[in-house]
Amino acid sequence: MWGGHYAKWARAFRISVLFALVISIFSTTLYSWFTPGDLELGVTFSDRYAEELGLDWQETYLAILDDLQVKKIRLPVYWSAVEPIEGQRNFETIDWMMDEAAKHDTEVTLVIGVKVPRWPECFAPDWVEGASRDKQAAAVNSFIAETVTRYKNHPALLRWQIENEALFSFGICESIDPAQLFFKVDTVRVLDPNHPIQLTASGEQSIWLASAIPADVLGVSVYQWAWNPVVGFLPIPVSDMVYATQKKLANPFVDSVIVSELQAEPWFPSYWDKSDVSKLEVYYSLFTAADLMRHVSLAERIGVDEAYLWGVEWWYYLKVHGDERLWNLGRSLF
Repeated sequence: MWGGHYAKWARAFRISVLFALVISIFSTTLYSWFTPGDLELGVTFSDRYAEELGLDWQETYLAILDDLQVKKIRLPVYWSAVEPIEGQRNFETIDWMMDEAAKHDTEVTLVIGVKVPRWPECFAPDWVEGASRDKQAAAVNSFIAETVTRYKNHPALLRWQIENEALFSFGICESIDPAQLFFKVDTVRVLDPNHPIQLTASGEQSIWLASAIPADVLGVSVYQWAWNPVVGFLPIPVSDMVYATQKKLANPFVDSVIVSELQAEPWFPSYWDKSDVSKLEVYYSLFTAADLMRHVSLAERIGVDEAYLWGVEWWYYLKVHGDERLWNLGRSLF
């Protein structure tokens, strides 16, 4: 199977080079190709991040389902939380979230693997540290197999996402071998042939179709503001035309291209204390309701059918502390 993936990858690379050349020459005439999509919004929810903000994660999750009435949600499965002791796996948290989603007719994308959403990106349990690469690979593959077997018939399951931006170096992670990624994709496809497989890529710092090749669905992150310890806050100067062109390149290789992370909260400096409620107005000014509307509009112009907002836990944190501007806008959007 791997050889087939690599052959598709090589063909896609040749096509991308040709397409990029055409775009560079005829870009002003190509806007007619890109029409706004009929956008459906979802969210990524991290129980871990909710707890970091001092929230009751179950209360937050139910508010997302009941108050916002979100109908698409992406949930990371944290291996380190499910299996803190080798061979002792506890899926109670994921079971509860999946069951609540089913009660609310909400579709779930489950993210499985080592590299899943939220910093530090990689969530291998302590007991695999120091083990050989072969043992680590066998351990995560066993975890993935049990997770797929457990939820493949769950009524809330929409699709699987394998790793998060696997080919993009970000976070405190070892690089993921493409061959191992392909093996995981093939394993999940055999275990559950009835649900599509999603892979993800950085929307600004990668060639999207490199991650599209083995996938049914390609998800990309879209950020317009970031923070860097060297230069501080900075805009990300990527236009809707660039995103839409990348989407056009990837379209022939997948069933759909979506925005798996649409920035909907500030990019916080690593040394800031988000729990300092005296600075909430400063924090809000870094990402306002107007910014959220601009980002949703950007996703529409890219032409995707789905976009998953990143930062709903932050909205609820602001709401708990008396600032409901992002939460109320989110309610109107959903």
